[in-house]
This record gives sequence, C-alpha cells and structure tokens, in this order.
Amino acid sequence: MSTSLRYHDKNLEMMSGAEIAELQWSKLGSLLQQVWDTNPFYRDRWASAGVDPSKIKNLEDFRTIIPTVDKAAFMADQEATPPFGLRHEPVLNSLKGHVPITTSGSSGQGVEIHLQTQEDVANHNALNRYYFKWSGLEPGDIVFLMMHVSLLAGGRCEYHAAIDYGLSVYPVAMHDTAKRVELIQRFRPKGLIATTSYLGHLAAKSGEDLSNSGISALFCGAESASPKWFQRLESSFGAKAFDRYGLSQMATDHMFTCERGVGTSDNPGVLHNIDPYVLLEVIDPESGEHVADGERGEIVLSSLYRSLVPVIRCRTNDSAIYRAPGSCDCGRGFSGIQAGSVQRIDEVKKVKGINIWPQAMDEAIFSFPEVRDYRVILTSDATEADVGIVEFLATDGSTPEGLEKRITTHLRDKIGIGFEVRAVAMPFSETASQKKQRWIEKRHHVLVPTVAM
Repeated sequence: MSTSLRYHDKNLEMMSGAEIAELQWSKLGSLLQQVWDTNPFYRDRWASAGVDPSKIKNLEDFRTIIPTVDKAAFMADQEATPPFGLRHEPVLNSLKGHVPITTSGSSGQGVEIHLQTQEDVANHNALNRYYFKWSGLEPGDIVFLMMHVSLLAGGRCEYHAAIDYGLSVYPVAMHDTAKRVELIQRFRPKGLIATTSYLGHLAAKSGEDLSNSGISALFCGAESASPKWFQRLESSFGAKAFDRYGLSQMATDHMFTCERGVGTSDNPGVLHNIDPYVLLEVIDPESGEHVADGERGEIVLSSLYRSLVPVIRCRTNDSAIYRAPGSCDCGRGFSGIQAGSVQRIDEVKKVKGINIWPQAMDEAIFSFPEVRDYRVILTSDATEADVGIVEFLATDGSTPEGLEKRITTHLRDKIGIGFEVRAVAMPFSETASQKKQRWIEKRHHVLVPTVAM
C-alpha cells in the first residue's frame, strides 16, 4: 500500500507549529470575550477564579489563567439547572434547532447532555474529512458503519461525517455478525467503521479470510489498542488500520492517524489533532504544566469553532503520550498523541464497548449480602470478543442455591452486559479491598506497549 501523502488542506497541514499557534490564538482570543458576555456557566466559574478575560493576551496566558472544567462540573451544572444546565442558555435562547449528545452514564457518574448547533455539526464533519482523506477514501466509496446511531456521540458523528464527505454509507449495526459478513461479501466496501475490539471479533467470527473482500481501510477507535493488535487486524482484513480519538463532550472525533496508520511497536504512529479547530494540551495532572514531546500527561481540550456552547479547557481523564508538531514522519505541523498510548487515569473499564465504573460494579455485587468478595477477569473468547468473568467468594464459604444466576441477572440489569458468574472457595488476597486487584486484564487488544522515546 502506498504511503504517499494525501492532503485535505495542504496549506494548513504544512504550517509550522508556531504558525498554527498564532492561528489558534486568533480564534481563541475573540471567543473568550464572547463566552464571558453570553455564557453564565463559564462566566461564573471564571469570575470565582478571579479571571479577567481582557488580561489574557496569548495562549500561555490562557493555559495559566483559565481554570479547567470536567465531567463533575458539567453534571453539577445540569443538576442545578435541569435539564440542560446554564452552559446551554446561549443555544437555547438562539431559538435554533440543536443537536443533543449524551454520555452513556455507564460509568456510574451520571449522564451528561451536550447540545450542539447545526453549525457545530458542520464543523465536526469538516474535522473528519481529514481522516477519510488521509485513509485514501474518496467520495462515492462504500463504507460500512457498524456503530448504532443514537444519542451517543459514537456512531452518530461518524455517520454524519461520512455522509458529508460524500461516502456511500451502509448502516449495518442492526444486523448480527453473520449477516454483516454476508453483506461485506456482497457489497465489498472499501472501509469499515467500528470499535477496535469489534473488528477483531468480526475477523475471528467470520470463520474465513476477509483479506479478499475489497476492504482497504479499517476505521478503528473508541478504545486504545496495541500496535500488535492493529497489525493482527490488518493481516485479517488485508487492509490498513487507521485510529481516531474523540470525546463525548466534544461530540466528535478530532485526532486521527495519517497515511502512516497506527505504525509499529518500534515506531508508533501519531494521532494528529486537527489544531485549527481544537486546541490540544497534554498536562501533568499534578502540576498542570504542559508535558514535553514523548512524555505522558492528561489530555485537555478546547474547541475553537463553537461560539454558543464551547468546550474550554476540558480535562478528559485520559492520559496519553504527547507528540509535538512535526514529530510524525509525515511532517505535518499538527500536534497530537502517540497511537495506542491512551489510557484512563481513573479505573473505568471498557467491556463490550461499555464503560464500567468499578464503584458501579461494587454496588451491584455487594448488594448481595451473601457475597464476601469478588474479582473480575477480562479475557477474550475464540472469536476475540470480550468476555467478563465474575468470581465471588460467599460469606460463609458455601454458595446459596441460585446465587450465581441471581448475580448474573442483576449485573445484566445494572451494568448492561452479560458476565459469566461463578463461585470460588478460596479468598483472592489479603488486600481484596483494593479495587485494582479486583480487575484482572487478559485481553490482548487493550494492552498498551511501553515504547522508549
């Protein structure tokens, strides 16, 4: 496969880091005053922190003076002023149609809602044009979308963006895997859009070689994966893997691998942030200082194109290895993060595409007084689909009749997915109260390699 560069907007992509920073500040400088004047959520937060927007003269001032915001602040806002929160007053007062996006709520921290304008959605589409262009797809090409279109950002933003780019989008999420394989063989799409783990499941479940199905691009995402796992996908499909990163609060993906794809263990690719639209910071979570190229930090994001409901210095709770402008072999001036390096700072687990907060699992399991302790083993079956196994220790050493079945049913109701539940006779450890020891990760596709920089 050719690795020649495919530019969507060469003038922007080949700007230097300094030129891009100047462009970002030209957008951000005017945005801050507008937000102060029109958005009570940010104005109240900034006023409480002693912020005067007129004193912010450059990006360094912005990073130093403007406080960060996070999920807890968004939840508090919409709980204080339901259902949308004060931050959405500008878009609601505009009397224009809005596009709602919610988080799944499966983390146990609540369901956020984020309203976008139609103009925002158009800009989301513009962001994703880089992704499709870099992957080698052209208008008219067929892609299969294997993610559901719903109130969640994942699936919805990909659908709108692919349509806007001019792709022929086949939404096949409603079909089972066997039917999807049949449709792939019939229509021979050039691209598959799905979560990374599902693509592995699809390859294994098909029971046959898909490398001659006409697929050239695998649009992975929604979870981190190692280069070896991506290479396995590429071998199965005879196609190149391209990764993406987005955030529910942003309501779109905005970091994409270029023509290089995800790279290798020795030379990982870069998820390029589309800097003209989104300001990326990667900070030390403790000090708040921006990390250097090749160092790990927390991802902090600001939208540069949304005037009514912007996202300004949002802490994502995701950590990644920062890559400075120009650090990728492609030579682009966009900043980014190392492909395959994203990890959650907290202990949230993604199983079968669902985020599971350990506290939510604690509450579900320990609602049974017969359970003394438990652990969760995450592994994969023969088709590379996620398997969650819950092993529990009963309080008196014996297993009450029907307890395994009752726990299984309760977990499906409360967590939203099925687990294999079984009783064990021996304690797990003397320090079983430590949550990290309750979760044992054995899935190959989520292991993040350590790469010397």
